[in-house]
Amino acid sequence: MNPLISIIIPVYNTGKSAQKLLDILKKSTYQNLEIICVDDCSTDNSLELLQKSAKNDDRVKIIASPKNHGAAAARNLSITKAHGEYISFIDSDDEISTDFIEKLYHALDQKSALSVCGFRYNRLNQKKSKQVFLSPLKKRHQKVAQQTYILDLLLHDGRLYSSVNKLYRTNLIKKFKIKFDEKLNFAEDTKFVLEYLRACFRNNPNSSDIATVLEPLYIYNFGTLTSTVKNSSLSWDNWQKSYTNLKKWLGNHASAEDQKLLKKILWRWKISHALAVARSPKTFRQKLSYVNLPTLIIAEIVVKFRN
Repeated sequence: MNPLISIIIPVYNTGKSAQKLLDILKKSTYQNLEIICVDDCSTDNSLELLQKSAKNDDRVKIIASPKNHGAAAARNLSITKAHGEYISFIDSDDEISTDFIEKLYHALDQKSALSVCGFRYNRLNQKKSKQVFLSPLKKRHQKVAQQTYILDLLLHDGRLYSSVNKLYRTNLIKKFKIKFDEKLNFAEDTKFVLEYLRACFRNNPNSSDIATVLEPLYIYNFGTLTSTVKNSSLSWDNWQKSYTNLKKWLGNHASAEDQKLLKKILWRWKISHALAVARSPKTFRQKLSYVNLPTLIIAEIVVKFRN
């Protein structure tokens, strides 16, 4: 029998989209699932909708939080309740293909730290969709340090930034007590993934593979009313905190190559920050509170050209 896989879904005022996601999971080609939904003290009827969806399927477990603590806390609580051999995180306002879990599971082998699939990236405000991360992931050369390899992926690929679209080994998460940082409202998922990968390397120094499924099985809906990323990404302070966490993850023994990669990552993030500001629906004057005038003008030209 296939092993139990725990699906973790934090919900806050996203009951209707969560119901849609649950309907997809019920039709999943991989059926041995434990689906944990944490309603993070929604102010609408989300909890009622979740409970309705759970009635006829004992695989769906609903946890009602008495206070709103945020998605990170909801995921952490769910991890403590998870019984599956593997864990996958899904955002309640996103979607997946029915074979999302099955293909991530079959992609794993003993050497794989985790498995990851591609995105279909929907920009709802612009009514545009793009498929990303469909090319093979760069493999680590034996002479390249594990942390250097991860930094290189962060710089050139970007597949590791999100906690979703992946399948993790539950025993490593619990053994090394890996949690989402509840103090962060930006890039807490990136920090989780990095700490998970470090745990994999500690547990098995030879485990450096990241199994990939080159299909857009995860549908990321950007620009939903409940999305916090579109606002939290506007503040450079949030990007700077994430960069500080990245340096802490790297530690005090970074090689010269690591230092070079860090500087390049910082420049990449500065560009990404400027583009995030340019894409936001805020007025031009409001955008100037996040970036300077020359940077904003260039970023808006780039965004217009890409569109």
